[in-house]
Amino acid sequence: MKLYEYEGKELFKAVGIPIPKGVVTDSPIKWDGKAVVKAQLLEGARGKRGLVKVTDNVEQTIAEMKKLGIQKFLVEEFIPHTRELYISALIDRDTAEPIIAASTEGGIDIESNSNVKIFHIPMERGIRSYDVYNIEKYLGVKGIEPILKGLYRLITEFDAELAEINPLAVTNDGKIIALDSKVILEDNALFRHEDLIQKLGRKPAESNYVELDGDVGIIGNGAGLTMATMDMVKIMGGNPADFFDIGGGAGRERVKEAIINIASNKKVKKIVMNIYSGITRCDEVAMGIVEALKIVKIPIYVRLVGTNEEEGRRILRENGIPVYEDARSCIGDALRS
Repeated sequence: MKLYEYEGKELFKAVGIPIPKGVVTDSPIKWDGKAVVKAQLLEGARGKRGLVKVTDNVEQTIAEMKKLGIQKFLVEEFIPHTRELYISALIDRDTAEPIIAASTEGGIDIESNSNVKIFHIPMERGIRSYDVYNIEKYLGVKGIEPILKGLYRLITEFDAELAEINPLAVTNDGKIIALDSKVILEDNALFRHEDLIQKLGRKPAESNYVELDGDVGIIGNGAGLTMATMDMVKIMGGNPADFFDIGGGAGRERVKEAIINIASNKKVKKIVMNIYSGITRCDEVAMGIVEALKIVKIPIYVRLVGTNEEEGRRILRENGIPVYEDARSCIGDALRS
């Protein structure tokens, strides 16, 4: 289960990782001084999309982002800093043991950074003083022990698949603070953390998004169906811009958010949705599409079958949205447009 940034930072605070002072809001607020406004989405690359902004006018910045369909924001104090590092904890799939991944270069271009070093931390011994020394020496910083132990606890005690800080900032006076959070909890272990799930107020099923290089947005419900849709788009001459699995049981809000997120990628010229409904209701999907198109203006082609399909198709047709029973016809029309 992916956590929103503000949820991940609540866990950071619980395990002793320093974070900026901030507040979560769903509407414009007044704020004295410079701040950072961050759209709260479950997908990455927010900075590249203009969804993370340093501003002296928080109220206006939130109002502008809301026009894009963003529903929730994290507003934090602006932290001047001299360096940005990268650090994360995760489980090595080969050894089933925790590892720390660290880089002297953090920030929005971390995906292209090859300067990442791996430190293996065996489960039976945990973080030791020489682990701290080696990682501090590599990063060229001091005082990182609370960060390392906090990330390690998230992996070993909270069953996180990934606990990542990017960037980890070194301030002007040498302090270290987590400016961002990315935390993914292991779905199969959530039963051990019912109190945490209740506090988050969300179900484990969340969307799964990967950005690619093409111009055709892809949305499906289920990883297999979404991958098959991507393959069909590629075979028929298109180039997928993403993998976006909205999961089973997606309601109108998740559908709306998915479309808005994809449309915020300026490379995307059209969206293909392939929905095969079981526990997902076609009419809910249709309403989410209609609501999203009140905010974004991008062509959407929808293959919609399953539960309440007739009602879903009726809603789409009445709103002038192309809807199909056959995925090939849907993709073909999208690519010809």
